[in-house]
Amino acid sequence: MKSKRIQAAVLITAAVAGYAGAAAFSAAAAPALPVITDWGPDDGHTRYVLTAAAGATSPELLAGLADVDGVVSAQALSDGRALIATDGLLPQDLAGLPGVAAVDFSPQVPVAATVSDPLFPSYGWHLENTGSNASGQPAVADADVDATTGWDAATGDGLVVAVVDSGFDSDHPDLAGSLWVNPAEPCGAVDTDRNGKAGDCHGWNWYANSPAIDNGSYGSHGASVSGTVGARAGNGMGLAGVAPDVTIMPLVIGGGSTVDVLAGAEAIRYAVDHGADVINASWGGPVNGYALDALRSAVAYAAAHDVLVVAAAGNDSGNRDSNLVYPASLDGWNVITVGASTAADTMSSFSAYGARSVDLFAPGSRVVVTTNTGGYALADGTSFSAPIVAAAVALYRGAMPTATASEIKTALLADADRVPAFAGRSVTGGRLTTSRLTASLVESAAYAFTSMRAPAGVVTPTIGVTGPVTAGDYDVVLGLGMEYEGEIWAVADKALTLDGVSVTTDDTGAATFPLGGRAGLDGTALSPSMDLGDGRYVLTVQTLRDGVPVGRAYAAPLLVGSAVPAPSSPGGTTPGTTAPGGTTPGTGPGGSAPGTPTTPGAGPAPTSPGGSTPPRSPGITPGTTPPGATTPGTPTPGTPSPGTTSPGTTTPGITPGATTPGTTPGTGPGTVPGTTPGASPGTTTPGRTAPGTTPGTTTPGTTPPPPGTSAPVPGTTTYPAVGAFRITSLSPNVVQVAGGTLVTITGQALPTNPTVRIGATAVATVSTATTTRVTFRVPARVAGTYDVSVFAPDGRSTVLSGALTYAAAVGTAPGGTTPGATPPGGTTPGATPPGGTPGGTTPGGSTPGGTAPGADPGVRSGPAGERLVRSATFDRLRNIWSVDCSSSCTGVAI
Repeated sequence: MKSKRIQAAVLITAAVAGYAGAAAFSAAAAPALPVITDWGPDDGHTRYVLTAAAGATSPELLAGLADVDGVVSAQALSDGRALIATDGLLPQDLAGLPGVAAVDFSPQVPVAATVSDPLFPSYGWHLENTGSNASGQPAVADADVDATTGWDAATGDGLVVAVVDSGFDSDHPDLAGSLWVNPAEPCGAVDTDRNGKAGDCHGWNWYANSPAIDNGSYGSHGASVSGTVGARAGNGMGLAGVAPDVTIMPLVIGGGSTVDVLAGAEAIRYAVDHGADVINASWGGPVNGYALDALRSAVAYAAAHDVLVVAAAGNDSGNRDSNLVYPASLDGWNVITVGASTAADTMSSFSAYGARSVDLFAPGSRVVVTTNTGGYALADGTSFSAPIVAAAVALYRGAMPTATASEIKTALLADADRVPAFAGRSVTGGRLTTSRLTASLVESAAYAFTSMRAPAGVVTPTIGVTGPVTAGDYDVVLGLGMEYEGEIWAVADKALTLDGVSVTTDDTGAATFPLGGRAGLDGTALSPSMDLGDGRYVLTVQTLRDGVPVGRAYAAPLLVGSAVPAPSSPGGTTPGTTAPGGTTPGTGPGGSAPGTPTTPGAGPAPTSPGGSTPPRSPGITPGTTPPGATTPGTPTPGTPSPGTTSPGTTTPGITPGATTPGTTPGTGPGTVPGTTPGASPGTTTPGRTAPGTTPGTTTPGTTPPPPGTSAPVPGTTTYPAVGAFRITSLSPNVVQVAGGTLVTITGQALPTNPTVRIGATAVATVSTATTTRVTFRVPARVAGTYDVSVFAPDGRSTVLSGALTYAAAVGTAPGGTTPGATPPGGTTPGATPPGGTPGGTTPGGSTPGGTAPGADPGVRSGPAGERLVRSATFDRLRNIWSVDCSSSCTGVAI
């Protein structure tokens, strides 16, 4: 229940109609004509890269592999390894074959396209308008914001957009990784940064006076605005935000259809004080007196700190030049006021306008948004035009890191596409585009990477620099990452040497070298050296002039030791065999033990959970119910929205394409409590188990020991064909808290492009997926038992309740050594075996290649003792292994 103080605040501000005129939701109907949503299914085979024990794959080994039951094909690769296509085989099925040293998954990447997210072909017009991907309205090709062109210059990485609104959805898989983290205060009850808001680790909720930024059912509008800004791109689910790598700072100032203006003013100040690069305000109304003074003062405070505020113009079809609402009508130089446009480059019928007061237009009719139920919906309103522009501001800030807020606003407005329909209706007479963003870039540097393959030991790659030619004081930042257990980690505490100067990498894997005053860097060759063991590494480079980045950072794969086809050793010794004298190549100083598998990183796990359409925030279009009496879900009169039961009335809670005729999902007969509306029977909302779901049965003899046993034994949990995917098993059911374990789910109708989630929020990395088997690598989590949720791109899902147990130590499966028992030979685990060589670890110590129980799961010890630190920047480069740098390459932009 709301407190009396909050109730009073809502009553005082109930007339705030800019938010009330900001969003109308409607269910997304299927397009009238068939649209290509993908390029067809794959063959269902699982592919592996196999390393031969002899170093190079022989014709005899290939022939032997081809005869193995379940192997569809086996072919040699140019680096001496083999590519194996299998039908239902697991890595261990191949690893045990004679002559096989290591088996890794072969990474799969999607075919190239503009926007790969699945809703783009039907609904993605605002990003890239094809003329046929707008729902329920005429469309003109290129009436869009040219998002993919803008992404060539920047994607919002490292920048913060404050969404001052009604809430967030921290569980929405399309927002995974976007949530802001307060560096000055951890979550909890202690106000460590002394701002009077204990636990504001991700933002603050002025509506409830708490750190609960999701805001429950009140937060639907803010959750939708957030996805419009920063939904992730290329992850196989939903659609992308305009700044798909941005960080979102959710600041809650209201709930449902109203916000508190004074809370809004406080939130704007909070955003400025905590480092927001731009602030979005998809709300407003006729405000005066003290509240207006406070709002004006807060926006001026943002101006004094060089922060732009983007405001929705409103949905009352009013002229903002004469009909003032705030913050849209504030005259501060740092305010950008945005009206809504259609897919045909006309002004949306509900949108406010103003030749002097509305700066520009941006898409706002039938825009796909994220919902706070984990799904997607279509929405109308300047509430979504504003965050599209706020996201674009983040792109401009990324591309113009030295520019002031005023310069960014000037560039963004100057770049707008001039459109006849907006002439005299806005300051620019234009609609937002990011297509000219690359022309706004500062002088950039390009790189050529050579000598990117070498044997283990001292490695010296070369990086040639083209441009810049401007004089200044230059530095170069080199970064080093390493693939280990399916992730790419930053390599910390590693000495890099450049021109005789040695610098140790920090926890981000970076080392900065001063190059001094120069006329420019064009034609410069950088030859850093480093001592590296066997493995696949990533080398990054970023140049700075006078402390400012010169263009973007670039990355390239650096393959060392066994990752490289080794030449024949002098004297005819076959690589990988024992050299004369008994020394195994690769085990000397600087090397690593042979046989250590390197797991290619898989791409980001796709997700598309189904969700229900949230109630609309009152969108006041002429002829509709006035503010204060808006019927949730009512779209523009006279235009029946797809998915409605009668003209002009939207059925709340309908997931696109999943409406039961005449039934309001979630309320009508037959709805299973806890299920996602529109999902197939047996599917459930993430984190909840639908009544009637058959629990899994652990195979006898494989159940983890009861509480108090230090090392639970992994086993297989079987199911009686559960849920929409007819799941039949999960194995293993016990994993290490440090993550990295491969887990396999079998079933009779599994999705071929799934997302797997562990618990409420952690997304696993899917390695392979067929209709009968999904294999994924688990993320790190604290000890405990977690649900495992499987999602299909069409919104179906199945939850396996309590299916996976995380343990600090995992015992040996039946048939092996009994946990805690003395192994054959009498050596106690962890003790020093005969001969004095440690064969285990002392409790509290670290195991090479792993993490000690209780240690930080974000820090690992690599195969040769490297200190590896979890890095989102490096881990996004999991597909970099497809870049061929065997002779030279230009790398990939980060």
